[in-house]
Amino acid sequence: MELLTNADGEVFQGISIGENSRPILVDQRWVVPMFGDQSRRGVLRWATLGGGAALARGLVPRSVGAQDVSTLTVGWSTDIDSLDPAQFKSDGAYIVQCNIYDTLLAWSAEPVPGRPGLRSAKPGQFVGGIGESWTYEDDGKTLIVKIRRGLKFPSGKPVDAHAVKYLFDRGLQSPGYMRLILPTLLAVTHPDQFEARDVTTFVINMPAPSAMLLDVLALSNNALLDPDIVKAHTTADDPWASDWLRRNTAGLGPYRLVSNEPSVEVVLEATPDYWGPPPFFKRVVAKYTPNEADRILLLKRKAIDMVIGPNSMSPKNLKSLETEPGLKVVSLPDTNCNFVSMNLKKAPFDNVKVRQAVNYAIPIQAIIPNVLYGYGEQMKSPIPSQTPGYDGSLSPYEYDLAKAKALMQQGGLGGGPTPVKLAVRVGYEPHEQAAVWIQHELEKIGFQVSIEKETDATFRQLSSSGDHELSIESWQSWINDPVYHLYLNFHSKAVGTNKGFYANPALDKLIDDNIRESDSMRRRAAVKQAQRILLDDAVWGLLWYDNWTRVMRSELFGIEKVWDSLERFDKMEFA
Repeated sequence: MELLTNADGEVFQGISIGENSRPILVDQRWVVPMFGDQSRRGVLRWATLGGGAALARGLVPRSVGAQDVSTLTVGWSTDIDSLDPAQFKSDGAYIVQCNIYDTLLAWSAEPVPGRPGLRSAKPGQFVGGIGESWTYEDDGKTLIVKIRRGLKFPSGKPVDAHAVKYLFDRGLQSPGYMRLILPTLLAVTHPDQFEARDVTTFVINMPAPSAMLLDVLALSNNALLDPDIVKAHTTADDPWASDWLRRNTAGLGPYRLVSNEPSVEVVLEATPDYWGPPPFFKRVVAKYTPNEADRILLLKRKAIDMVIGPNSMSPKNLKSLETEPGLKVVSLPDTNCNFVSMNLKKAPFDNVKVRQAVNYAIPIQAIIPNVLYGYGEQMKSPIPSQTPGYDGSLSPYEYDLAKAKALMQQGGLGGGPTPVKLAVRVGYEPHEQAAVWIQHELEKIGFQVSIEKETDATFRQLSSSGDHELSIESWQSWINDPVYHLYLNFHSKAVGTNKGFYANPALDKLIDDNIRESDSMRRRAAVKQAQRILLDDAVWGLLWYDNWTRVMRSELFGIEKVWDSLERFDKMEFA
């Protein structure tokens, strides 16, 4: 057995080495790059070997001065939980899904003025995907989509209206998101409402027009699957092959998944003879790098080209990288909301006066510069500032301790300190830091605050079960629509996503009456009324909206930010 050593002469035995984590020759010695479940110390040692010359972007040997520009190497801190488009939950799964699967339509991204190589989605703007064009019938109740001719799955089977109908039939009937989304947003409750009129014509029949129809079609959950392959892996207990799709793919997109080593790396390769423009990068390697300090080091050494995924870099480190030679920080306003969640089923937060007091005690003008370093903006509404219908003029809340103390008195908490636990996810720096600022101010108005740092899994479990009193949460709606956002966060039927367990019949009716409303003026008026209700009830403690921010090599262009905020690699290129 050949013994492999690291730079210190330590012997590696029994190490599982992925296809692109094989030993590399550095300064006449074989070295094993260590990622994933290997030690952070090893990553740091390896990354500094031989200066920057040995660290080509793909983390495998390349000739000095002749880097392989056809490979994009990225760092991420996530894994793939499932490859089933209807059921995945992790950011890593979503990023892979939106690169290996086409959808019927897609969000359109327009150039950002003054920002070469950067494009951003605009509300209500779409482009064709598998669907080449679309029209309406029956006063908007029926959508007709023409499928591109001549497309084939990698299996050789045709991509046609029958295949598209299968993906929507599966979404409606299999476990997962679309089984909720399709009835709620489109009033589609039966597969007969999806129709293949002929091989190139796919139809959706609804009882009424829906304002969110095209957004729903752009979701990566509606991924184009090869029906024959999926059906070949069904069982009596699993009629939609959900188990098989957890670790397998069966569809068409600009890339195909060729390797998935959990906690090590994921490799994508460009799909041969793809119908769309061929990607500049023929290969994408996503290296699992859970430690932020390691991601920064690898960026500086040009061992990776970009760090991807939400919350992948702390604002403080982003600020420091703005002046780093060879790197650039790209930042745009986004729809991600960060807020103090107050459990309305637990005293004293069942009292609206106490919730209002919390809002007046939040020192947001100190948090924005000291925690976010400018990579975010103050939340002035429970609706994101980039979402149609947002009105930032409605909120009465500003930092005012005297008013907060008076509201605490009105809420019956004028006596001794009221103990409360404030939960945050461990490792998410902005929330941990904001919690300290909030703790300090809440204690001035009569609370005794204990900050509880929880793992992501524990945090999610306690949040869903209603065991948190106070917590700092974040939420981003994949569809940038105000009523979609209102439904998932504040409707009494939105179990699992209505974090504060808020229930208001008047708001429920407002949402129900407008969730599919196609009259834009009527809808906008309803959204304004909903904001007033939620601000009066102080359902959230308003914190900030994150910016969409990524750090990358300065020569990387073709960056697109769309509403799900995850990366599409097929438009990226080196200048």
